[in-house]
Amino acid sequence: MDGNGLSAEEAGELSRLLGDLMGLMVSVKVEAETPVAGAAVRLAERIRAGLDQPDCRIQGENDGADAVLGPVNGDADNPGAVLRTAMAALGGDWGDVTVTTNIAGPVHHVIRGTGQSPDETGVACVHLWAASAWALIRYAEEHS
Repeated sequence: MDGNGLSAEEAGELSRLLGDLMGLMVSVKVEAETPVAGAAVRLAERIRAGLDQPDCRIQGENDGADAVLGPVNGDADNPGAVLRTAMAALGGDWGDVTVTTNIAGPVHHVIRGTGQSPDETGVACVHLWAASAWALIRYAEEHS
């Protein structure tokens, strides 16, 4: 670096971060009457296996009630296919997919309610979102 720009290492890291921001992500939120430790992370692991992307990162938050998986292979401008694969990986009956478009792109969202999946004891509701990371951030800002 000559003092006026980024080093090759810094440029590479910035490029990776921008790629992640524009990459396709799947967000999982678990609602439960009593906390189910790590439930969203376990669901994200099942989705990762269903997508056949073992190297994809999972980040869990809120004692495992929320998890984000990504970036995953797919078209961030058309996240519907990844969402359908995520729903299939988790099984059960899902409601209608809602598509919201914001300045950063489309966000696909679906909810599976109580009693529709016998394998997650205590889970009342599962939300899935699929979109680019940037679109998910904008969606969260608009709905908070």
